[in-house]
Amino acid sequence: MKKLISLVVVVTAACAGHTPSTGATQGTAPAASPARRNPNLISHEELQDPRVRSRNVLDVVQELRPNFLTERGKNSMSDPEAGKVHASINGLGVVALDELKGILTNSVVEIQFLNPAAAMQRFGGAAREGPVIVVKTM
Repeated sequence: MKKLISLVVVVTAACAGHTPSTGATQGTAPAASPARRNPNLISHEELQDPRVRSRNVLDVVQELRPNFLTERGKNSMSDPEAGKVHASINGLGVVALDELKGILTNSVVEIQFLNPAAAMQRFGGAAREGPVIVVKTM
């Protein structure tokens, strides 16, 4: 019985200085974790990457966040554009996605994805029940 109690004391003491969630022991700072990337935003820092800096916005979106381009499917028999992904430059109305081909990334501050609900809230019926990619330029 004394051996069992001694073992419990040793195990408890060994675990007391360890923090399972960070992997650090007491008295030391946890290792810096990498910054979490916002899945609905392509930040200015990402756009500064030399590999994408001189490309057009649509190509960059296809490479960095291809999920931005996922369509919901046809939602209306009378509107063939309903549910499709659209774009907005500086929040000034909704335009066709192809408009992003004419904007170079080096002039862009950030690219934000609005899901269909957020797009409808911000742009109303102009969002046509689909997501909108909002490009903020300098």
